[in-house]
Amino acid sequence: MHLLILGATGNTGLQFVEMALARGHTLTALVRSPMKLVAHPRLVIMQGSPMDGAVLGEAVRGVDAVVSCLGIRKADPSDPWSELLSPPDFTERCTRLVTEAMKAQGIGRIVVISSAGVGDSWGVVNPELQAVIEKSNIRLVFQDLNRMEQALDDSGLDTLAVRPVALIQGQATGNCELVRSFEKTSRITTGEVAQWMLDAVERAGSFTERSEMIGTPTIS
Repeated sequence: MHLLILGATGNTGLQFVEMALARGHTLTALVRSPMKLVAHPRLVIMQGSPMDGAVLGEAVRGVDAVVSCLGIRKADPSDPWSELLSPPDFTERCTRLVTEAMKAQGIGRIVVISSAGVGDSWGVVNPELQAVIEKSNIRLVFQDLNRMEQALDDSGLDTLAVRPVALIQGQATGNCELVRSFEKTSRITTGEVAQWMLDAVERAGSFTERSEMIGTPTIS
């Protein structure tokens, strides 16, 4: 396939790009910093912002599907109270813009990264984690992701929000599955998430669920 990848220079996005190229796909990557990507014959690098509707309109031309690894950035990713470096509606705005561009071009499928605890999965989050989320700047991130998933629902497209438990940097091991809870010990690597998203965008037929919560079964 020819895929548009948003967030290609993040930890998950970089691994998605590597995996997708290894499987023979062609990629268009819309990025702010092209120097973070390694040149490849099947990788088209576009410099621009995913919050620019005109740029997204050009980026989606000729692609079969869209994958978004975008997320709000914080000054210190490990600190829940850290200052947000992105607008508080970042993923919602980008999602609404890209889905409008997709509809204009007749592109039907989009897979995005969200988070365990978003939407109807909030009730399966450990109560202590819920308290941290509600009292810290993570609350703003979750509010944005909730609105992003609503934007996907509003689009009428074939959409999937992948909801990983707590992300850590690491490669894919194949030890990943759907999970039913988000505990204090829950972890999943960026490589596992990238692989899940790539497998998802390759699936035949329309998605039967709008979201999937994933983790590593031995510690989730």
